[in-house]
Amino acid sequence: MPPLRGAIVGAGLMGGWHARYASRAGGRVVAVVDSDEAAGSALVRRYPGARRFRDLADCLSAGEVDVVHVCTGAASHARLAETALMAGRHVIVEKPLTTSPAEAFRLSALARERGLLLCAVHQFPFQRGFGVLRRDLVRLGDLVSVSYEACSAGGEGRSDEARQAILIEMLPHAVSMFRSLLGTVPDPASWTALAFTKDDIELAGKRGATLLAVRISLRGRPPRNELIVVGTKGTARVDLFHGYTTVEADGTSRLDKALRPLRHASAQLLAAGLNLAGRAARRELAYPGLRELIGAFYGSVRTQGRSPVGVEEMVEAAALMERFLSPT
Repeated sequence: MPPLRGAIVGAGLMGGWHARYASRAGGRVVAVVDSDEAAGSALVRRYPGARRFRDLADCLSAGEVDVVHVCTGAASHARLAETALMAGRHVIVEKPLTTSPAEAFRLSALARERGLLLCAVHQFPFQRGFGVLRRDLVRLGDLVSVSYEACSAGGEGRSDEARQAILIEMLPHAVSMFRSLLGTVPDPASWTALAFTKDDIELAGKRGATLLAVRISLRGRPPRNELIVVGTKGTARVDLFHGYTTVEADGTSRLDKALRPLRHASAQLLAAGLNLAGRAARRELAYPGLRELIGAFYGSVRTQGRSPVGVEEMVEAAALMERFLSPT
C-alpha cells in the first residue's frame, strides 16, 4: 500500500511536529501550506519532494493529498477543515476544531456523508501514562474526584482577550480526559464556574458520586499540566507534560504517613527516569500523545475505520468552550 500523502497547513511549531509524526506514521509529507514564504520553505526543505503553497485550495487542486493537517490559528480551523472535507480529504485539526457545537456537528456530518475522517487533536488520552492510568484504574477503588490542573506561561505579553482565549482553548483537554475515564461528561450548563478572569478559570462539576474540577491559570508558576485522580484505595497523578503516571496506594498507619514523602519521591524519580529513557528511544521529544494520535488517525484512514476522536467528544468540547465566549 502506498504511503498516505499529507499536507501540513501552517508551518509553525505544531506544523513541524505534525509533519514529523505523520512521517513516523508511514505517511509522506508532499505539501506545506503557509503564506509566510520563509516558514513554509524551511519546513519544505526537511521533506524532499514536498511543495510549498500559499493557499489550501491551490494545494488541493494539485490532487496529490490524502490527509490535511490543520495547524494554523484557532480562528481558521473550521474554515480550513471544511475546505479540505469538501475537496474529499481526511482532516486532522489542532484543538479546538471549533468553539461552536453546531459547527462541530455539521463538520462531522459532512465528513461522514463523504466517507472521510475528521479528528481534533485531543492527544492527552493517547499518552502512554494515561494508558497506564486507564489500565490500572480499578486499583484506585471507587473514584472520589478527578481534577485537571494546569499552569501555563503562554499568556505572557498578550492582551486580555488573547489570554482568555488561551484558557478557553485548553478546555477540550479536560473534556477528552474526563470522557475517556468516565465515559461521559456533565452537560456544559451544569458546571459551576468558581472563577473566570483574564488569567484563571476554575470549574466544578459532578458525575454521579465523582467530583470533577478544572483549574487553569496563566499566573501560576512553575508551568505544569497534570491530571489528579483520587479513589477510595489510592491516588494517581498523570504528568501530562511528560506523559507518565505515578500511583500512591492506600496507607493510613503512622508508618505509612511517615514514609509517604519518601515513597512518593522515589516513585516520581523512577517513573520520570523510565519515561525519559522511553521517549528518547522512541524519538518522542515533545508533545507526548501526539505521535500516538496521529498514528491512530493514519491507521484508521488506511483501514477505513473510525476517527480516534469521536463526534460526541468534539461537540462536547465545543459546547463547553462556547459557554465561556462572552466577555466577563
